[in-house]
Amino acid sequence: MEKRLIPLFFLLVMYSFGQKISGTVFLDENKNGTLNRTEKGLPNILISNGKDIVVSDSNGAYTINAIPGNLVFVIKPSGYISELNELNIVQSYFHPLKENIKDYDFALYAHTENKKTKVALLGDVQVDVIDDVHHVGKLVTEELVYNRPDFIMPLGDLSFDNLEIFDPLAAVLGLVGCPVFYVIGNHDLNFEATTLSERDASFEAKFGPSYYAFEYGDNLFLVLNNIRPLPEGKYKAQIDNDQLEFIKNLIALKKDKYKAINIAMHIPFNEVNNKDALLKLLRPFDDVFITAGHTHTQYHNYYKRALQKTAIHELVCGAVCGSWWQGSHDLRGVPFSIMHDGTPKGYWFMNVDGDKRELQYKVSGAPATKQINIWVPEVNEWDKSLNELNEPFVYANVFAADENTEVEINFGDNQWLPMDKYEGVAPELKRLYKLQVLGRYKGRPISAFPKTVKNSKHLWRMAIPENMKEGAHLIQVRATNSNLLLNVRESNVLWR
Repeated sequence: MEKRLIPLFFLLVMYSFGQKISGTVFLDENKNGTLNRTEKGLPNILISNGKDIVVSDSNGAYTINAIPGNLVFVIKPSGYISELNELNIVQSYFHPLKENIKDYDFALYAHTENKKTKVALLGDVQVDVIDDVHHVGKLVTEELVYNRPDFIMPLGDLSFDNLEIFDPLAAVLGLVGCPVFYVIGNHDLNFEATTLSERDASFEAKFGPSYYAFEYGDNLFLVLNNIRPLPEGKYKAQIDNDQLEFIKNLIALKKDKYKAINIAMHIPFNEVNNKDALLKLLRPFDDVFITAGHTHTQYHNYYKRALQKTAIHELVCGAVCGSWWQGSHDLRGVPFSIMHDGTPKGYWFMNVDGDKRELQYKVSGAPATKQINIWVPEVNEWDKSLNELNEPFVYANVFAADENTEVEINFGDNQWLPMDKYEGVAPELKRLYKLQVLGRYKGRPISAFPKTVKNSKHLWRMAIPENMKEGAHLIQVRATNSNLLLNVRESNVLWR
């Protein structure tokens, strides 16, 4: 019996690979999802099976091979979009073998797009229970509804190993009223899957392919799945071979149209163990921008390139959930959950126009001008328990800064002095953890805040002048970086 099953299995696999999918990409003018006689096919539209890419002909017709475990999807062209479902997820795909489909027509709709594209980048939202979904609604949806981007990109770890939470999360983010392009994270995988192609089965069922590309305005976007599952729920950062082939084919077709490419992935680029293979494929582009999540900290990386090309800029976007929705709650019932580098939870806006980008971090629940936390020592008389944390320094945590940012301080005398870049734990985190050790949160149904040992990559400090007069002083900190278009200022009161 076993000897007969083995060749039968291979016959099924061979049949699957040999199955052709055909159809037409068309402009659905009456928006009924069906190709009517009066509707025209769209030429030069890209369709992929997750490895190969074909181009629709002059009549919009295409033919592509089915690959077991892979979706077939259209690569969204500029000025068009597929149907959006009630959750504002782009319905640009189907599963040919699971759904036994051999003929499929892709309906596209005219879509107004500005040359300059505004994107909301959400680091790990990482919801586990419905309480967390409520937090996302308060911190993200309520704000983006009144500051709506062209589209949203959640950067993976949508869940905390609870794949059934996809539906409520998508429902809340869909309320913003713009397309949502999802990225898969390590906590979004089907770790019980026995094949690589099934690692993203739950993700695909809700959001579509776990790696794909699309055009928006004058910009090219590439979304990657850089998580390879290992036994016992472990994983490594790696881009599989089918995906590399897909990227190679995409770049061959788009390298002459675009000088820049925007890449989204979950695990930061420096952790990807076959990143050199990706770097090689990206050579045709003069400008490469990468955005990622995963670390629950935020920072910038720059990777030098040969041939005098601009360094690759990577922005690690932190986490909407901060440190996994942990710690004491505010008046709205949302955990403080500050990130591991002292950054308040929030998200990023990116305005992109070719190789020109404007990046801004937005602290959830705070004005857009809130870009710095200033920490000064406070000697208290009533509650003296935190006095031991005082240091003779002023600290400035500049959330969006990189190592080339200039940070200066003014102690109220109109003299601006440079602050020193400091590798250490943010003082805000020390305070939160100390309060927890003192039992200030006991009796509350909260997740304990972890003791942080990670150094912030955007922390500066300055010793308080010994000759300062006693009394109150209004101090100011300013941070500037022309490359990041960063020019912010914050004030605080220092008592001596």
